[in-house]
Amino acid sequence: MKLDPKVKQALNATGLPWEVETGSKHYKVRLSGRLAGVYPHGKKTEGSQHANANLLANIKRLARELTT
Repeated sequence: MKLDPKVKQALNATGLPWEVETGSKHYKVRLSGRLAGVYPHGKKTEGSQHANANLLANIKRLARELTT
C-alpha cells in the first residue's frame, strides 16, 4: 500500500510507533497499537480524499490523546 504523503507525514510527526494493516475492504492505521482510522482500498477518488481528511484528523486527535 502506498500511503498518501500527507498521512505519512502526519504519522511521522507524532513521534509514536505506527503501522498499517491490510483488512478485507480497508487498510487499518494504528498508532501505538490503537486504531487511528481506516482507509479504503482502491484508486484515489473523490471519496478517498474525504477518507484521507478524516484519517488525518483522527491521527492528530489520537496522538494528542496519547501524549497528554
